[in-house]
Amino acid sequence: MRATDADKIAITIVVLSHNRRGILSGLLEELSCIRRSDVEVMVVDNGSHDGTADMIRERFGDVRLVALGENLGAVGRNRGISLARGRYIVTIDDDILGLDDAALDNIQNLFERDQQIGAICFKVIDHSTGNVCNWCHPNRPEDSAERSFQTTEIPEGAVAFRTEMLGKTGLYTEDFFISHEGADLAARILNMGYRIYYSPLICVKHKYADIARDKWRRYYYDTRNDFWLVIRNYRFYLGINHLLRRLPATFIYSVRDGYLRFWVKAVGHALVELPRILRQRQALSVEADRKMRYLNRGRPGLAYYFQKRFPSKQVRI
Repeated sequence: MRATDADKIAITIVVLSHNRRGILSGLLEELSCIRRSDVEVMVVDNGSHDGTADMIRERFGDVRLVALGENLGAVGRNRGISLARGRYIVTIDDDILGLDDAALDNIQNLFERDQQIGAICFKVIDHSTGNVCNWCHPNRPEDSAERSFQTTEIPEGAVAFRTEMLGKTGLYTEDFFISHEGADLAARILNMGYRIYYSPLICVKHKYADIARDKWRRYYYDTRNDFWLVIRNYRFYLGINHLLRRLPATFIYSVRDGYLRFWVKAVGHALVELPRILRQRQALSVEADRKMRYLNRGRPGLAYYFQKRFPSKQVRI
């Protein structure tokens, strides 16, 4: 049962979807089993043309539908977040399963226990293998997946936010389309003095639906947005460290997988647009920079990532 009185809504679940009606319907069926009456579910239909909106209207009348006229990428979440009525907002992709009453209770309890927590990152496991996936945090999952810790990253499709905080930090940047918009928001969250918290108590499953996803896009957007992330947020040491760690990796992956032209295009586009992005710069404070560097101290080196990722082609998200 869903809450109808906006004052009584504690949590808004915002689901982003694009042309994946079948995948989305499975998720909505699962979410319909939530018993809490203070939860609302919202779907941002990112310009789908497969009947997604009609399916929601016909089968899930208690789901709030935000139908966009075009695909805005990952920042389509902003349209849903801006309309959310809950004190806390959960954003998930349409191929993420496992949110239930217990998970929502844990999310709310963590937020209410510590007012400085601005975002809570979930443990994400592969639906097929049960292995930890979508790991973006600055330490090894082998060592850290089963414990709670502060982090510097946000997995955009499996995270919860304090709504009040987003009113101060702003939402995802509209320029990125997809990739690194979470890291960009994370920098602003830390700059405002909030904490980003990873908790294995909230565990969800990623079903990896490749429908409606172009294979080239990560090679392009990852590379372009690496530059823009640094220019918008990072001080010198963090920025240089990020680019030296990321650019060689995306270059090698693009060569390996036959997408080098998209890597080259991304670098060119990033540099052409640099003056405009530079005008958006809000660098980390000295304190936030120091905190991020401290939290990043356990990040593995390039050899670790190559060993983990190089043998398997394509990027899975």
